[in-house]
Amino acid sequence: MSTIFPRKEKAEQIFDEILKNPHACERLKDTFFEAIPSAEESEGAGTDIPGTVFAAALFTAYENKDLSAFMMAVCNSSVFDLLRNSFLILIRFNDKGVENPIFLTDENGDLLSGSHQHACAKKYKMFHKLYEQQDEIPDYHMYMADGFREKHGYNEKGEIETFRISEHTGILMLFEFPESVTLEINEERSYAIIWKYLMKLQEQLPRALMYYGRRDENGVEKNTSKLGIFLPFCHFEHEIEKTVELANGIGLGCREAILAEIKALKNDPKNKTAGV
Repeated sequence: MSTIFPRKEKAEQIFDEILKNPHACERLKDTFFEAIPSAEESEGAGTDIPGTVFAAALFTAYENKDLSAFMMAVCNSSVFDLLRNSFLILIRFNDKGVENPIFLTDENGDLLSGSHQHACAKKYKMFHKLYEQQDEIPDYHMYMADGFREKHGYNEKGEIETFRISEHTGILMLFEFPESVTLEINEERSYAIIWKYLMKLQEQLPRALMYYGRRDENGVEKNTSKLGIFLPFCHFEHEIEKTVELANGIGLGCREAILAEIKALKNDPKNKTAGV
């Protein structure tokens, strides 16, 4: 895809000279935000970062056609941060080795060691009541947990930092898939199905989180044998029983859709290898 305007010749030389001059960088940043009248009033809009960091991010984005590099300087979010925090993509389980969600109870509904001081007694009582009342659903577990989302931005040294946002305690529902899901259906097919159920979740329970997938050592996304739906107490505690019922219906529907897709792939004579 071509750019809207022709790329300037010797742009790198111009950029290098500007980056050597902090006053020039600050002027560039001021000019940018002057074109966005509401930026000064928006908390975290990027106006508080040094001009040198802003200019470096802008030039890097121009040279590498990397929109996220610039967006992190302007709004402390990459493109995928914006998608994730608009609840338009799934959250990976334990992305980059960081535990998320963080389990506070075990499979018996009891608080884990070290969770007693953290967990609010009122919230735990609410959770335990639901845990005791839950229907017996095959390959399903309910936990009390902490969950959070993330965004990225630059520090004063121009280094990328990860920030946790919307850290909340809530109810986590895990739906187990057969291990064959990781082998018999490719990532694109499974993600397309699960994304539809993420949209159903947002239609019925806005601001609920859905967890799925993992990232391998090479940064490639992979299927997992679990789907998680996380309901923060702060958004759903007033109608928590109805909320859990709705979330269970979505989670179970998603699991059945995945299993139906695997069955269809196995029965399709065009597919010598399922999931291909």
